[in-house]
Amino acid sequence: MEPASEKLRKELEEELKLSTDQLRSHAWYHGCLPRKEAESLLQEDGDFLIRDSRSSTGDYVLSCFWGGQALHFKIIRVVLRPRKGYSRTLFQFEQEQFDNVPALVRFYVGNRKAISDTSTAVVSRPVNRNVPLHWLEERYGDTGQLPGPVKKDGAPARWSSFRTATAGEEMVEVNVLRTKDRRGSDPSSLDQLDRRPSLHSARSDSNLLTGGPEPSSGVQDRSPLPPLSPVFRTGSDPVLRPNAPSSYAQGGQALSGSEGRLHSKAPLKPPRAPSVLVSDYCELVPKAPEGPRSHVERLRVEERWRGRAHITETSFGFLDSEGSFPSPCSGDTEELGFERPLLETVSSFQPQLFRSLLLPPDNKPLDPNALKSLKTIFSQHDCRATAFHILQVDCQAVRITGVSKEQQQAMGVSSGLELITLPQGHQLRKDLLERHHLIALGIAVDILGCTGAVAERAATLHKIIQLAEELWRSAGDLFAFSAVMKALQLPQIARLDQTWRQLRQNHTQSAIAFEKELKPLMGRLNRAEGNAVPSLKEVAVPHILPLLCLMEGEERRGESEESCDVLLRILAAARFVATNAGVFHANAEAKLQGFEASPELLEAFRTEFALLLFWGSKGAEADRTERHRKFDRILTVLSQKLE
Repeated sequence: MEPASEKLRKELEEELKLSTDQLRSHAWYHGCLPRKEAESLLQEDGDFLIRDSRSSTGDYVLSCFWGGQALHFKIIRVVLRPRKGYSRTLFQFEQEQFDNVPALVRFYVGNRKAISDTSTAVVSRPVNRNVPLHWLEERYGDTGQLPGPVKKDGAPARWSSFRTATAGEEMVEVNVLRTKDRRGSDPSSLDQLDRRPSLHSARSDSNLLTGGPEPSSGVQDRSPLPPLSPVFRTGSDPVLRPNAPSSYAQGGQALSGSEGRLHSKAPLKPPRAPSVLVSDYCELVPKAPEGPRSHVERLRVEERWRGRAHITETSFGFLDSEGSFPSPCSGDTEELGFERPLLETVSSFQPQLFRSLLLPPDNKPLDPNALKSLKTIFSQHDCRATAFHILQVDCQAVRITGVSKEQQQAMGVSSGLELITLPQGHQLRKDLLERHHLIALGIAVDILGCTGAVAERAATLHKIIQLAEELWRSAGDLFAFSAVMKALQLPQIARLDQTWRQLRQNHTQSAIAFEKELKPLMGRLNRAEGNAVPSLKEVAVPHILPLLCLMEGEERRGESEESCDVLLRILAAARFVATNAGVFHANAEAKLQGFEASPELLEAFRTEFALLLFWGSKGAEADRTERHRKFDRILTVLSQKLE
């Protein structure tokens, strides 16, 4: 019997030397091993093997031991047909899809991931065969029953396990599984995969252009496949191919997308046992891939899949089915932790609920005592400190920092920089336009409120230009920077010839910086030119005013150029801002780290305080257009009285 055993050993050795992508090169693949024999080999939790499905030709079954019992999972086969004459087969349990069964096994063993959510079974130890596959095929034949091993004296011997056989039996145990020079195909190495990095990279990249011509024979050295089974799913592509012979699959029912199953219910066995139904496989419920948390990431995933569908001429029906990918308009996303975003209809600025430290209750517009207190507070802080107070308030108003999980869930995104690009961001855009204009009005009131000598107004103008430089260079707050620049270029401020002349005489450096640096920078920002800001790391609040005006249909003062190129650049800049919302959040937190704010100065830059200061407690909630029109007249009168 020694020569026969040596021959089997060499044949098994040659099989295991095949490419690792071939299923027969792995010792945990047992071919046509019947269910009962497979169960006899599984003894401890985590033991597993792969065998052929005897009820569905061409399919594979993972048999494992978990929770004190043997479980059997039929591996789902998904056939993609991107073009006529081409196909691609993927294998999966519930979510991840792979190009071949070995890749699927490596992923689930290496990551210790449950085969299904219902069973929670985890496979970790392969049960290896010690004979070549053709020996199993010859022994089991068509019935799947093994005529027990024969001893030398002709008496039948009990078949117990591939791993335990006596030396006197016809089948002699030979361990040919080598631990070296196996090119990574040694199944015993699966025991060590939990110590390696995640093997998620083994999964299919789903690039449909790599598919080959549709083979005429079975996949992975299988017998020829039968025609496409009439068992199908409705409302979901890609096409599923259970590979069941048409003679016993005629009774298959169409499975709707709501059933969540990719295989027919209790298909009949082949004609050799037509009365036996296969209904004892553990159920697998395929799920859509987990959606990314960010709305921008969700859009990116959907765009990538739709692009692939367009390139390969494949209809991906799962992109159109409810719940496949979360979207702002889909309410069937509870499983992915995403809910329909709330449409805000009320401003986040509520002056009637604001409790001020500087204003008395029921204050009147432009209260003299409040204005005097503000001048004292501003004089006690330098421009850099003032710029960081404005930055802190702006980050909260734009919702870059301080956004709770409840707010993120209500918005549908994690940052206001993403929300302003979406339809449900209409109210936030209106609020930010209001805040931007109020900052400009505050600067204008500070300048026009200097009713003394021209030198005093020039000194105030000099300090405001320094504030603009600090907002740009130190705080990285381009939102407030553009508001300050808007104030300096208002008609009521630009017409003060004596003040600007005095500025050039007494504060030459500020006048030069305003004309040579700040104004050109503002022009590049408004035109959304890429070289406007030297580095992304320097910006905490980006320049979003052009996008706000564009989406709300408002004209920007002094901007007459609205060419298609400018509009396209503004939209491209908006996409860049939304995509890098996380970067701006990190920059803002880094700049504000360790910053100690003054409560009074912080209140001076809150939007609710500005509404109460400019229009009083009674007029703060009046119509926005009417309020701005009346205040513009007040500024004009003040400007004319000064010069």
